[in-house]
Amino acid sequence: MSGLPAPRPSTEASAQPSMEAVMEMAAGRHAEGLGVPRPELQGKMLRPRLAWSAAPEDLRSSPELASGMLAIQMVHEASLLHDDILDDAETRRGRPSGVARHGLAAALVGGDHLLTSAYRVAQAVGSPSFMDCFTRAVERTVAGEKAQGRAMGRELHRREYVEIVSAKSGELFGAAVALPICVSMGREGPRGRTPDRDGRLQRAFDLGVRIGCLYQMVDDFLDLCPDAELGKAPRQDYRQGKWTWPLEHAGVQGFDLPDRELTRHLFGGTGSGPSPMRRAFGELIGEISSAQAAWAELHPVDREVPGLLDEWGRLAASTLDREEASRVGQKKARRVVREEAQELGEAEKWTEYFAHHSRSFHFSARLFPSDQGRIVTGVYTFCRFTDDLVDRTPGLPPCQVEARLEAWRGLIQEAHDGGATGIPLLDEVMGETRRRGISPRYAHALVDGVAMDLRPALYPDLDALRTYSYHVASVVGLWLTELFGVRDPWVLQRAEALGHAMQLTNILRDVGEDLRRGRLYLPLNVLEEHGVDRGRLEWAASQGGPLPRGYPAAMEALMGVAEAEYDRATAAIPALPTFFQRPVAVAARVYRGIHGEIRRNGYDSLRQRAVTSLSRKIILGGRGLWELRGARRSYQEDRT
Repeated sequence: MSGLPAPRPSTEASAQPSMEAVMEMAAGRHAEGLGVPRPELQGKMLRPRLAWSAAPEDLRSSPELASGMLAIQMVHEASLLHDDILDDAETRRGRPSGVARHGLAAALVGGDHLLTSAYRVAQAVGSPSFMDCFTRAVERTVAGEKAQGRAMGRELHRREYVEIVSAKSGELFGAAVALPICVSMGREGPRGRTPDRDGRLQRAFDLGVRIGCLYQMVDDFLDLCPDAELGKAPRQDYRQGKWTWPLEHAGVQGFDLPDRELTRHLFGGTGSGPSPMRRAFGELIGEISSAQAAWAELHPVDREVPGLLDEWGRLAASTLDREEASRVGQKKARRVVREEAQELGEAEKWTEYFAHHSRSFHFSARLFPSDQGRIVTGVYTFCRFTDDLVDRTPGLPPCQVEARLEAWRGLIQEAHDGGATGIPLLDEVMGETRRRGISPRYAHALVDGVAMDLRPALYPDLDALRTYSYHVASVVGLWLTELFGVRDPWVLQRAEALGHAMQLTNILRDVGEDLRRGRLYLPLNVLEEHGVDRGRLEWAASQGGPLPRGYPAAMEALMGVAEAEYDRATAAIPALPTFFQRPVAVAARVYRGIHGEIRRNGYDSLRQRAVTSLSRKIILGGRGLWELRGARRSYQEDRT
């Protein structure tokens, strides 16, 4: 629940120390006097803040209040350590978690030590009434966690849900709000259990539990909103099988709905009525208003807690508004993308699209038998169309292009799941992918890759560039290799290497064109190594200045990297199905031949684009077939 705001500290001038200072002093005092561990006292410290807000001014500097707030926070910190152990979490509050820093055993013992020490600190309050509240709260928090664990994977009735969250989330809040009354009661009479004659203590405890439940309800609401910024993955509770109250409004049963279907259930309105999440929001606002009224009755002077509850409501409102606006945009994006993809038509039109956008590979693809050639043409047309979703709309804001990519991603998954999208290309390519037992991971990785070009990044070295080339190029070869029945890791690694080599060749050919579009893919450490100034490079590309000194050497170094990858990939071509070998060998050699054209142009890829003529492609293709013969001999010798 890291995304919910805490109460804002009062800005009124006061001679009194802050809550944080009071708790730090108490932590130091008890660490020295009792030898208990000193908690870090980080985060929002919501529970102590509610106790602080409920306490009258003359009580805020008391050691009893400080001890109670510290004990409650220690229990909460212990529970976070235990949560990190259960979830194997690597971070907490933007820092390495206790598990990551100290290991599982140390984190477990550390959490236990905080929890048991909290009882000794709570005793320093000197109030049996508080000890009653505190011990009950700790026990019910653990009981609530256990009850939630037993309930995983099944739908809950609202009453059972309320019982669970009241225990696991509400009880410590209850002890916090009751704390100031317990301290006051102890001061008013003997240090025994002062009778709660007017029920004030019970009302305070119940109100705290209620606010704790509300806190959990807001978190559960936000968890179902993908755009919420909670510091954790959206819909994590749903994926873990935790039933939460908004699901009741949506009539969701079970925990196996894909994201798209879950979104439709939650945010899709029925007729002209509000969506289930909008109805849930109405309930949430009603609960907030009721809790504010109850707090005002018990603490009429305090403004911090009502303001906090207002913030929770505003956070839920703004998140819901953002989700609904995003859904409207997604519907429009889906319609646009579907219409554009439908223009690709049936399979006979894909060849024309493929030939226009990928001349080098289309040249080699003619060597495929017709059935396999249709698969290759379909995959390459899919990849080209995906890439064009970014490149053909340069004036469109990145957020709108992202919406189109996400719409395309949804259609991809829908087609792979067996649904009819009405897009012949997608239904055939993803249908064939599913029938051959291949997940849609390569198609989704390609979408991730083209999305990288929406906000172009600089690549410090070849390893960083390889991540990009994997997503936009290597996945194509890997996808085709698996489609044609090859799953050998040794072969797949070399298919990935061929994709990296081809993408590096593309980058070297298009340096000037990319720079004029605001993109630089050349690894910065290679440019620096050869003394190439980035500013001079951009000036030469835009203004036609001379090639920067060292630029030819940098190009040659990167061509050497690509050529080593071509050699590595060529060794594995004989392991491919026979019909697949010749097209791949020709494609690799034709692409590699672009390096020769770059050299013939004097390495000037800033102002001219290296192009291989048809006659040159034929010569290069023949060389590729000759190299294939040698690779086959080497492959056979290695196997015997």
